Amino acid sequence: MDPLALAAALVVMAAVVAALTAVYQATASPRSAVQHRLGGILRGPDEFQPSLAQHEALRPDKVGRTPIIGFLLQGRSWTAEMADQLERADIRLTVSEFLALRILAALILAVLLTVFLGGGLVGLVVAIVAGVAGFLIPSLYVSMAQTRRVSKLEQQLVEALSLIANSLKAGFGLLQSVELASRQLEHPIATELRHLVYDTNVGSSLETALMAMASRAGSRDLDIVVTGMLVQQSAGGNLSEILDNVAHTMRERIRIRGEIKTLTSQQMLTGLVIGGLPVFLAVGFSIMSPDYMKPLVTTTLGNAMLIGAGMMEFFGFILIRRILAIEV
Repeated sequence: MDPLALAAALVVMAAVVAALTAVYQATASPRSAVQHRLGGILRGPDEFQPSLAQHEALRPDKVGRTPIIGFLLQGRSWTAEMADQLERADIRLTVSEFLALRILAALILAVLLTVFLGGGLVGLVVAIVAGVAGFLIPSLYVSMAQTRRVSKLEQQLVEALSLIANSLKAGFGLLQSVELASRQLEHPIATELRHLVYDTNVGSSLETALMAMASRAGSRDLDIVVTGMLVQQSAGGNLSEILDNVAHTMRERIRIRGEIKTLTSQQMLTGLVIGGLPVFLAVGFSIMSPDYMKPLVTTTLGNAMLIGAGMMEFFGFILIRRILAIEV
């Protein structure tokens, strides 16, 4: 039997199994009904559609029940960390489902490039590289989603602090102020504030709930806020004044970040143009004179030059981003 046909059949079988497993877990899992009932009780009569991000605490099993993969992930030290990363990225997958998705993406990319390029040493190398890229691309997406969520949370944090501080000045308690702020704001800061209130309602101390929120959100600005609140809880002081001062500091940091982004945007665009110029030239020469570019694809030396050029492009792009990444 042709190995290529066998590999393609295995990929199709894996895709079918993954799809059937996803459908089964989405329809037959008893936790969905439990979350729906508990969500209605916790959120109150004015809200009836609990989101998964707001009730992740009701899901003790973050590994998932994907066949084989879920069993292998049980008890691993990095499983909980991966679950936290998925939560920070607002991705509604368990760890085993996400790992199965990465494996499936790697297999699909490797087989597709093998089909297009054929066999041989070059095809094998390209298939391996494509498989590794397919395995890493979902992780890169998670990192980008985390960055977007943290950025949005930090932008909302200033308004949240002002709302909580004003509620405290009006005579409300801290948890009442947090709950009022969560009702007036949007996801993700509203989700984190609701989670804080829920944790205290089910028996957690305020200090424990605050530290859990800081760990769950992954935001340095929120860490500063939580640290200030914990210091106030232990040493005393005017919490509303503390929150106002922190909010003012964060407004200034946001302003400075905007100025830095404006000043470095030209350099970033210049780096993108310089990095993309060789790619556009290679594509243009391939269209205008295919024989001129053919040795890069058909010879071993040309393949090595292409791989080396691609690596230098990648590291140059990373270097430019590191140089322009100014911490505030």
